[in-house]
Amino acid sequence: MILTCPACATSYFVSDEAIGPNGRRVRCKACGHDWRATLEDAPLELEPAAAPAAEAEAAPHYDTFAETPAPELPRAFRAKAERKRRVRQAAAAGAAWAAAAAVVLGLLTGGVLFREEIARAFPPAAGVYKSLGLDVNTVGLEVEALRGRTTPHDPGRTLVSGALRNIRDIEVVPPPLVVVLKDAKGATVTRRVLRLDGPPILPGQVQGFAVVIPDPQGRVAGLSVDYLLEDAPRPAAKASSKSTSAPRAKTSDDSAVREDGGLRR
Repeated sequence: MILTCPACATSYFVSDEAIGPNGRRVRCKACGHDWRATLEDAPLELEPAAAPAAEAEAAPHYDTFAETPAPELPRAFRAKAERKRRVRQAAAAGAAWAAAAAVVLGLLTGGVLFREEIARAFPPAAGVYKSLGLDVNTVGLEVEALRGRTTPHDPGRTLVSGALRNIRDIEVVPPPLVVVLKDAKGATVTRRVLRLDGPPILPGQVQGFAVVIPDPQGRVAGLSVDYLLEDAPRPAAKASSKSTSAPRAKTSDDSAVREDGGLRR
């Protein structure tokens, strides 16, 4: 049994035989208090009450918390959760579409801004850009100061002059030029091919050209200059002892240009 000092609450373990059925006086070793101890001083040990058998049978047994069924949610709460889930799905889909649109817009913008580089790397793309109304300069030369006027001493001839400016950072050999004379309605009156046989045009530099074209009926009201791209422009060779000339295009207008005395400035 366990004896507890009523003065200092110190507990001692003693056998029932040492106390005896009639009890005996004992003294606390800690504080010196003495009292008469009996077997009735032993604490009463209580056993937990057993649960009714009926309740034990009715209550289901679960080995883990994962097996415990969740209580059914109220209908309004389920509807609210479903709405939130749909909103999240719609937001995710919208973000995906926005990202895809941004990628497409970036590709289109890059295709427009870098169309000249794309056309030089993939020449058929130049036709696509032209069909969309976008100018593409794959030659690297710009026509400046283009002018057409009747020659002073021969009204039946038109003098066309202008200049080519190199807009690249490398030397460019100019391709043949196609000079087209047009009437007041924009129809072609005549065309001539002009070849510039001078040196390559340096970066940022300008090379002039001029050609006299017959106009016996005086119908010329406008003109245009384009490049004959069958002889594609090429950068000047940096280290070569030989210079190769581009093959001449076989057109019926070349002889007319030479007979008219094409000028080059």
